[in-house]
Amino acid sequence: MKCESCNIREIEIEEPAGEGQNPFRLCLACHNRLLNSALRPLEFFNLTAIHGHTYLLHDDFYDYDNGKATQPLIEVVDAEKFPFPDYEQIKNDLNRLVDFSFVQYFTTDLVISQLRRFNGLEVLKILKEKTQYNRAINYKAYEIVGKVVGRDAEEWIREEWANRNEDDLLIFAEAITKCLHFDEAFKLITKELENKDEKFLSENISALLYFQSKHTLDWIEQVSDGIKNISSNWGQLGASSQFSWERANKWLSNGRPLSLIALDSLIYCTTSGKRLNQSLWLRQLNPTLIDHPEPETVANRLREYLLADSVPRTKNAVETIINNLSEAT
Repeated sequence: MKCESCNIREIEIEEPAGEGQNPFRLCLACHNRLLNSALRPLEFFNLTAIHGHTYLLHDDFYDYDNGKATQPLIEVVDAEKFPFPDYEQIKNDLNRLVDFSFVQYFTTDLVISQLRRFNGLEVLKILKEKTQYNRAINYKAYEIVGKVVGRDAEEWIREEWANRNEDDLLIFAEAITKCLHFDEAFKLITKELENKDEKFLSENISALLYFQSKHTLDWIEQVSDGIKNISSNWGQLGASSQFSWERANKWLSNGRPLSLIALDSLIYCTTSGKRLNQSLWLRQLNPTLIDHPEPETVANRLREYLLADSVPRTKNAVETIINNLSEAT
């Protein structure tokens, strides 16, 4: 077999890549360059397409956009002879395009759009082969299968889910949402959340983001008694799930924890502009209240809420929401 890095010389050595990951299979020269953060751009691309964003291929050492070594411990020799693949040159080569999507830390809409031009079953075949060779990159495979393949991958996703590791919910979430029927997917994810402890619930609640459904809000109400750690993740989820002023008003009346989730959701739904202090998800979704209440109605109700709950957190939230409404008008 050929070296995974240069694809020229024979494999001469294996280098551990991390717990639960396949080793790097390399020639001696590429092994030396890997350990010294001095891979040529094409070598970096080839290895990352197989092993993902592991420590030795971390963005502290390489530029993911062009494969350039940024902190080499030895000279990077003949880098120009091993150039990083050019998107325009490989975009019609499905195998190479899939590799390109794995190398990108955040797979761009441009690459996803191009992958959708190919037959979904052919894309799925390549994803299966890549994960069979190295399970450590399944997180990228699930992302791509969800965004590109969809329902054609439902059997494979069920099989993968059945063989998951205990804490894999978040890497499966998008694929489950996009590849399975809504009812099956929603039941599967909510059951997983309900069957674990409160810490798991709090840390994995964003698995429901991809549904963008008011059914998520109904479910939050059903499990609210078990919510102890009311982080901003709950507000992000609420804002992403067809949040309305009607729902917010109801939750404010119910008190904690729903009232705190309502306040955070309102912050996200009334923010305008670039949202630079918010997650990439919210910046892309740019959520708003779906029933478009009058700003004065919201402000008056929030001031009323403060009469019952006026701790610094709620005061700050109310002030932020009212300021957001003022800026919008």
